[in-house]
Amino acid sequence: MKSAPKTDRPDRYDILLECRSYYLAQLAALLRDCQLVSEAAIAAILQGTGKHFDDMQVSRRLGSFSEEARGLTSSRISLVGDDDLELNIRLDGLCNRLAESTSVPLWKTHLRFITLLDRPDLPKTHNPVGPQGIIQGLQTLFKAAGATTLDDKLDLLDRIEIVLGEGLPAIYTQIDGLLDRAGAATAQASIVSAQEAPRPATAKPAASLPTTTGNAAPGSAGNESLLARLAATAGGGTGIATGAQLLSQVALDNLMFRLEQLERTQRNDSDFLTASSPNLEALIPELFADSPKPAAAAARPVRARELGIPGNTSEGQAIDAVGAFCDAIFADPELPEALKLLIASLQVSLVKLAIKDRSLFTRNDHPARGTIDRLGRAFLGQTATQHPQQQRLAAIVQRLRGDFDGSSTAFVAASEELDRLLEERHAQITTQAAAWLPLLQQVERRDEAARDIQQLLGRGELDELPAVLQTFLRQDWKRLLEQAWFADGRNGPAWQTRVEALGRLLWTFQPKADGEQRMALARQLPGVLKTLKEDMEQLGLAAETQTRILDACFELQTRAMRPPGPGEQMPSAAGNAVADRREVVQGRVESGTLILHTLDFALPPAGGQRDTQRAGDWIELNLDGLRQSLCLCRQSPRSGRWLLFRPDPVLAVAIPPQLLEHCLKHGEAARPALAALCERALARALASAAR
Repeated sequence: MKSAPKTDRPDRYDILLECRSYYLAQLAALLRDCQLVSEAAIAAILQGTGKHFDDMQVSRRLGSFSEEARGLTSSRISLVGDDDLELNIRLDGLCNRLAESTSVPLWKTHLRFITLLDRPDLPKTHNPVGPQGIIQGLQTLFKAAGATTLDDKLDLLDRIEIVLGEGLPAIYTQIDGLLDRAGAATAQASIVSAQEAPRPATAKPAASLPTTTGNAAPGSAGNESLLARLAATAGGGTGIATGAQLLSQVALDNLMFRLEQLERTQRNDSDFLTASSPNLEALIPELFADSPKPAAAAARPVRARELGIPGNTSEGQAIDAVGAFCDAIFADPELPEALKLLIASLQVSLVKLAIKDRSLFTRNDHPARGTIDRLGRAFLGQTATQHPQQQRLAAIVQRLRGDFDGSSTAFVAASEELDRLLEERHAQITTQAAAWLPLLQQVERRDEAARDIQQLLGRGELDELPAVLQTFLRQDWKRLLEQAWFADGRNGPAWQTRVEALGRLLWTFQPKADGEQRMALARQLPGVLKTLKEDMEQLGLAAETQTRILDACFELQTRAMRPPGPGEQMPSAAGNAVADRREVVQGRVESGTLILHTLDFALPPAGGQRDTQRAGDWIELNLDGLRQSLCLCRQSPRSGRWLLFRPDPVLAVAIPPQLLEHCLKHGEAARPALAALCERALARALASAAR
């Protein structure tokens, strides 16, 4: 008969023996260092602690969950003397406090003992290295002490509790590492098992929170439905009971450990922005990809069922709500991939927060949502894959994830740091945009000229002219007016000469009632026509265009030389080419290598300015057929015109406020998706839940 093949892997007995020896050795060293008890007392404590370790290896579950929750007290409240009863109560209190102060490292060892002992039902009170063993060791000590007074025993407990509270977490962490190196894996069974009863719902579950006022999330009919609708999205459309139960404390501890383990594994990735997602299949199957994929594919939403949490619990509901919220972000094609990975790395922190604070999804001003919105705004206007601020953003997120305790305080600090970063960036953009201010001043002077020209050409008599003359004066000859205005302003001689020339031309079209006026027209007509011919040549008009203009003038001037007959009217202006007042005209002003694009109405609209924008806002604007993201840097105090700027790639645009409002209203401009990230994600998640 062949013998079994040898293996270097130690068997279960060897691992337990090594763990027992190491545990007792570390506990003895801790007790010696404190110098509170003698060597004989230490030996008694180790005897009782070792016996507990041995007993737990062969123990079987006895009693209900409620009995375990009461620790050792229920087994000791019997017909005993008052001193013994008080001592037992104090020991029980010490045990509970040690369990609470060492909950995280102790729970890690518990999950490994579940695997090592092959005991899926192993209660927390049966952890071989748990504080129950130390309590048993202290009881052994007190029995050996015999005549020691109760006061002496209680005094020792008070002093030794401090030592144990400070030293046990490190010992449990070392034992966890020892078991890990020995190959004892953490239990990966469902967090909630049939043996564990849920905690009584001492607080209202998320589904029945009171409705907020003023800060309700978009599209919600109240908090009582928002979390359920989000959770239904993540859970495949299954309804969540409004009376959702809370997890048992054991299951909640297990969940927190799973989340901490996931967070630690993610932190081991040196560059989560560019590297592929770590392989976490053993912890949460398929939550993150374990092979190189695009960022969008690597970012996966957390799900309650993948964490072993039933969806009909309050915690499961909160987890699935976070998953639906993040899923809406990951599926948004308008968001940068680097931003999606940043938010993906925050999922564990968001889950911890949502379990404690359900207002995450019902308060628009929640610190966590403010942090995510600020992360989105930090990416505005950034087209490069690696923009200069990415490392600073990654550092902020890493600090936010490190040792996160589930409170919103860390998100408040992160929001404040992001505010400083955003202010610095806006100041940098504004400083860079300052080089375009001289061009903006040129545009403003052009605006002033346009107002004077519009006032001059807005005369009622021009509306009665034939279309060919209206087009000539309001489009072609207008350029000569602009040149004259820019030469020396509206009070300069060049402008005045043009104004007088226009007045003389229009006078020649007016009917002359008597012979003296007709003689005056005959004398002035050659000079008027000569000036008109010179202007058309200066403008470079084609010969056929000049002929049509002169013919229209000759017809009007011939009519003016004789009194109008009965019913005779000036030629109609039907079919004129006057521009629509709402037509948008794009232009540009240049100075060296600098270019300032301009957007204006073809004719300035009537009425005052309406402006709801603020410096620092970002706008997506159609320019040359492309959607451009730009920052509102400066607003002119003279005209109200905005200077919009983007540093990379460089783009500068000047636009009047009423036109900007018009573009926003009619879809020619929009707020970027990154400007209100949480609101957009919640709206998408709720819309998905409604389908």
